[in-house]
Amino acid sequence: MKKLIYLSVLAVLAGSISSCKQENRPQIVNGIVYDATMNNITLITGKGDTINISTMDANPDKVSGVLLEDSVEVTCIKEKIEGGEILKATELVIIKK
Repeated sequence: MKKLIYLSVLAVLAGSISSCKQENRPQIVNGIVYDATMNNITLITGKGDTINISTMDANPDKVSGVLLEDSVEVTCIKEKIEGGEILKATELVIIKK
């Protein structure tokens, strides 16, 4: 009986810990294309920050090609890779060419 109680408490604790896990929420970045390659887009935001966004695994239907100095709105997610974080594009909209 004691084992059943311990297992129940352990299951509840494990469930509560896994439910607290943060989900990777998309964020929207607006900016002007400073540089673009096949796998990355570098934007300059309205605040003057320079942001590099990976397009390597993006769906080509949702992340189209851009030209330098295009104004864009990029929906992206943060992904942890090798101890660091990168932004990965999930959708790109050209606002103004």
